[in-house]
Amino acid sequence: MPIFRKTIRSSARERTRRIDRAFERVAQVLIIANVLFMFSTWLSERESLRISEVVVEGTLAVDGGAAKETALSLLARPLLFRIDRDNFLLYPKRAITSAIKSLDARVKEVDIVLIDRRRLVATVSEYAPALLWCPPERISATTTVTTGCYFADHEGHIFAPAPEYSGNPFLTFATTYPAVSEHSFLADLSILPTDEFLKTSAFLRRLAEIGLMPRIVEEVAPHDFVIVTDRPWTIRWSSAGDPETDAENLTLVLEHLPKDGTEPEAVESIDLRFGNKVFYR
Repeated sequence: MPIFRKTIRSSARERTRRIDRAFERVAQVLIIANVLFMFSTWLSERESLRISEVVVEGTLAVDGGAAKETALSLLARPLLFRIDRDNFLLYPKRAITSAIKSLDARVKEVDIVLIDRRRLVATVSEYAPALLWCPPERISATTTVTTGCYFADHEGHIFAPAPEYSGNPFLTFATTYPAVSEHSFLADLSILPTDEFLKTSAFLRRLAEIGLMPRIVEEVAPHDFVIVTDRPWTIRWSSAGDPETDAENLTLVLEHLPKDGTEPEAVESIDLRFGNKVFYR
């Protein structure tokens, strides 16, 4: 029995020592954290470390003033309610970059650098409008005014609503791939899946090389397109084929038409969807 009591007393003392050690470690951590907090607060308030100027460069369509105000607002927001962040040690670079990018859909990239630790420069690169994307129901081979469409860059990235246009100021795509409901638009959509857009772009470049300027690319079925150029006839083309081969077949047909007694202007459509078998009417 005495041995049993001794074991109980020893276990109780050990538990007490463990609890004491745990409290000591917590107290040490709190003391260190408090010292670091006070030192960080003191350091962040030094005028010699503060960012004194914010500059936004490279904006064209994007509101540069709004981008600057966004950066200043984040710099003025303290960390843990006390630590100033408007200094080269603690400035929220990632948050500023993200906030400016979300400010306008036209913003492509934001590069932030500090010059002499006092001057923050945010260089904005924007998506450049190179194409128009329109919902298929808003476009056709006879469309002269485009409404409800969106700008896209040369990689097919749709990024912002476009104003109403008459004529064909941009190559216009009417595809069903980015399903957009009426009066709504989701960012970061593409005109077509990447591989299909690359093949389509390659074929359009080949058309331009042989003297046909594409105006409208309308998707009428999966991988099936009607292409309107500056000529009075349309081209039926499938992205399932090879762009280079299809362009060569079209060149041969255009060379053959006069020999066959048919003027190209009298043709309504040239169909390239069936490999080396080309149909026209």
